[in-house]
Amino acid sequence: MKTKVILILFILSIMTFCTGLTYSVFQASTTANIDQKIAKFVFDADKLDHLELQVDNMLPGDSQEYLFSVTNTDDNKSNVTLNYQMTIKTFHFIPLVIKLYKIDNGNETLLMECNETYSRNDKNELVCNSEIKEMSKDSEVMDNYKLKLEFPDTYNSEEYANLVDFIDIEIKSWQKVEGE
Repeated sequence: MKTKVILILFILSIMTFCTGLTYSVFQASTTANIDQKIAKFVFDADKLDHLELQVDNMLPGDSQEYLFSVTNTDDNKSNVTLNYQMTIKTFHFIPLVIKLYKIDNGNETLLMECNETYSRNDKNELVCNSEIKEMSKDSEVMDNYKLKLEFPDTYNSEEYANLVDFIDIEIKSWQKVEGE
């Protein structure tokens, strides 16, 4: 028993001394004062980078709609032309029909239906990406959207009771580079 303990300690000490650890620190500073605005969600008058919607209270036959906008303005318009993309993440445990619409002058255009045709990430979340949209620096832009969630009546059985899920909408935006 004593030799096993010594052998284990010897192996652990070899592994500790043979494994190199590298620590690095990066610092950067700039003196330029660049006022670069990025796209933000406008939801209930708050400007956010993402929205997290709880859907655990939905029952078969229910539907919910969430209206929100994406804008390039805060106190003043953006100084750069930017691109943005919305990402919807969900575990999709509850068999919801998730549709994203763009609203333009009262007309609704279906942009995507987030379903199992999209891929899952390493956390097993269903990840649905919208197409990339552009906002010009030359004008204040507000794109209006509607997220519609439906829980079909056909899933009215005990196996869907007490399921917990979420819908997370994230916006990624970046400056458009000439020639893109």
